[in-house]
Amino acid sequence: MLIPRLLCASLIILISSEAFADVGVGAKPIDGAEMLLDGSREMLDAKWTYWQGPGFRSSLPIKWKVVNDPVDGGNAIQTDDPAAAGGRFGAADIVTKDEYRDFRLHVELLIMNPGGNSGVYLQNRHEIQVLDGDNTPHGMAAIINEGESPYYAYNGRGAWNAYDVVFRAARFKDGKRTEKARVTMYFNGQKVQTNFEINQVWGGPNSGIDGGNDGGKGITDTPGGIKLQCEGHDVRYRNIWIKKLQLESPDTDFNESPAVASRVPHSEKLQTLFNGKDLSGWKGDASRWSVTNGMIRGGNDDKVPSSTYLFTEQPYRNFRLLMEVRQTMSERHSTMHSAVAALGEQFTDQGDNAWGFKGPLLMFCHDWGIWDAHRRNRVVPVGDGPKVERKGEWNQIEILVRGERIRFAANGHEIFDFTDKAEMLKSCPIGLQLHSNDRPQEYHFRTILLSENPEDVLVTVPTRK
Repeated sequence: MLIPRLLCASLIILISSEAFADVGVGAKPIDGAEMLLDGSREMLDAKWTYWQGPGFRSSLPIKWKVVNDPVDGGNAIQTDDPAAAGGRFGAADIVTKDEYRDFRLHVELLIMNPGGNSGVYLQNRHEIQVLDGDNTPHGMAAIINEGESPYYAYNGRGAWNAYDVVFRAARFKDGKRTEKARVTMYFNGQKVQTNFEINQVWGGPNSGIDGGNDGGKGITDTPGGIKLQCEGHDVRYRNIWIKKLQLESPDTDFNESPAVASRVPHSEKLQTLFNGKDLSGWKGDASRWSVTNGMIRGGNDDKVPSSTYLFTEQPYRNFRLLMEVRQTMSERHSTMHSAVAALGEQFTDQGDNAWGFKGPLLMFCHDWGIWDAHRRNRVVPVGDGPKVERKGEWNQIEILVRGERIRFAANGHEIFDFTDKAEMLKSCPIGLQLHSNDRPQEYHFRTILLSENPEDVLVTVPTRK
């Protein structure tokens, strides 16, 4: 079964940096937003205090530590308070001094160790879970105990993760709740909840406002702060900002572009190549390629005789490609690499594989560099790819092609800078690779963005001073 060819126009969705704000790691405050946590001691003390609930055991000043950001440098705030040692619930949580009803919130968090546990509370009432290793309704990024964990969007331990939320508080008339609280949420740039209705507060009296009121179901019309939970784990926070809203209608849905889009020069017209819903604008073998949880999935359980590709309808020659990729790692799955196929040609491989490719394969995960398929074989070595690879987790990939020069970056590091012969490169569709294999394998792709005729700068690689 083949995925039908669709008009090229269906592939392209322009992203306007003026029309949208950002979601995801690194998102900057939108107009009118207030910064709540920038990693400094001064802001921590100025805008936060302890929540002195029934389980409170600490004392001011706040004992949470200012620590190094292990990824990007600078500082972050660590949920480290002796009063919460051993996971003592509610002993040393911090809450904003200001209180909120409806709002747009951005929170960045990093879990250092397996099983790291914290929580982000909306109105000091409704918890969005922070819990490494748990994909249940009580787990990572779940609106706790009310919806499934969107664990598929987790960037993993040792990496920054981002919650972006629009929240509308419950509405009341004559002291009775007439409309439930609602939330729309992005997790690491992927929309994981839309207008989700929240029923109650979980966790008993130690969980915040209304926690002990009728088992958490007796929610009141009291506004509340943003609370961060301390449970004796090394969880770090940075770049928290909020904007107060007044949402008249019960609608929290919002659409914003991923934060990486804001790094692209304004002269470039950025397109999204994947709509997050289906494979419109792509062509390939539907037995190998599908869409799941807002991601493109390439996978197999049976033998793949020759490498097969999911191709864009439209060809490209000079471009910037940004995307994220994750390889499924398990005893069952092969660790064979994947790649972006570009600047070559689609052809029929081994007789009946209509989705073969001849030309440069820009490889990632397990193997790196460039393999010139069905021509010269290896032309660029692996470089530092294995050192920067986040095995089994999400990897940020950037490919920059200008003329005969091909540059490739992964997770903020340039892996290679290669200039080829002009006659070896041509305009062609871009392909995602599922390698030939006798064993099961699985790759997921998300946040696939492209601009043509780009400027000569890798936007995901920090400028070194």
